[in-house]
Amino acid sequence: MACQQHKDIAFYYWETNYRITPFEQRYLDSLDVQKLYVRFFDVMIQNGNAVPVGTLQVQEKNIQHQIIPVVFITNETFQTLNKKEIEKLAENIRRKIALIYPTITDKEMKEIQFDCDWTVSTKHNYFYFLEKMKQRYSDGKISATIRLHQIKDKAQTGVPPINTGVLMYYATTNPLELKKRNSILDNAIAQNYIQNIDSYPLELAVALPIYSWAIVENPLGEKRLINDIRATELSDTNLYQKLEPNFYLVKQDHYIKGNYLYEDFTIKTESITTDALITAQKNISRKLKNKWKNILYFQIDSTNLTHYSVQDLKAI
Repeated sequence: MACQQHKDIAFYYWETNYRITPFEQRYLDSLDVQKLYVRFFDVMIQNGNAVPVGTLQVQEKNIQHQIIPVVFITNETFQTLNKKEIEKLAENIRRKIALIYPTITDKEMKEIQFDCDWTVSTKHNYFYFLEKMKQRYSDGKISATIRLHQIKDKAQTGVPPINTGVLMYYATTNPLELKKRNSILDNAIAQNYIQNIDSYPLELAVALPIYSWAIVENPLGEKRLINDIRATELSDTNLYQKLEPNFYLVKQDHYIKGNYLYEDFTIKTESITTDALITAQKNISRKLKNKWKNILYFQIDSTNLTHYSVQDLKAI
C-alpha cells in the first residue's frame, strides 16, 4: 500500500479583531497547528489612490504560532496604478506590515502572503508589485493565493513570481447566480479546473473552505450574502418555509445575524460537508500526488469549527 505523506495543517484568520478564543485554541493545539495566516489589512482604490482598509486590531499577542501576514489587494488597484505608484504601494505596505507585526508576535517574520484575484489585464502590474515586494523581503518568502481559474488558464493569466502559492480550492461559481449548485465548492466543477495542475510550476499548498453563508433574494431579484448562516439555523417553521433542500421562504419580517429580512424573501444556505472536503482532498491528491504538503482551512472561527470535529479535520 502506498504511504500518504503527512499534511501540515494551518488556518486563515480573517477577522478584523485578532483574539483566539479558548475553543479555537483547543483546535489549534489538537491539530498541532504551527502557522496562522492572518489578514493584516486590505488595499483598495478610493478617489484614485490605493489606501488600506479594515486594518487588523490586535487584542492579544500570539506567543505560540508562526504568524504569516496576509494582505488582500483588489484587482482594481492594479487596473488603476502605474509602475511608479506601484513602487510606492509596495513601500507603504512594507511599512504598514512592519508596524502591525510586532503587536501580534515576537517571532521573526518568515513569510508574507498576498491575496489578489488578478486577471490577464492586471497580471503585469501585479507581478511587478510582487517583484518589488521580493526585493524588500529578500531574506524571507513571498507567497500568494492562486484561484482555480488561474491554474486552468495559466497560459493567459501567467504564473506569479513568488516562492510558493496557495490554491484556493473554493468559490467555484458565482453565489449571486442563485443556482442549485453549491457556489462555495462544487467538486465536479473544481475537478475540471485542475486537470493539468501537476504541470503548474509552483510549489502549492491547498486551502479548503469550512465557512458558510446564505444568499438572500428579494422579490425584485436583488441578492446579497450573509455570512455564517447554515440550514440548521433556519429550522423555525414560524419564520421559514422549506421549499427544497437548502432553499427557504421567509414567512415574516425578522432579524438574523443583524440583517433584517422581509416576508417573501428567499434564502439559499451553503456550507461544505466533511465528505465533500475529503472528496476534494482525494481529487487534488490524484493530480498532485505528494507534491503538495500543507492544508489551510478558511477560516478559523468558533462558528465554523463547531460543525467540524478535530477528527474530521484530521481525516481530511
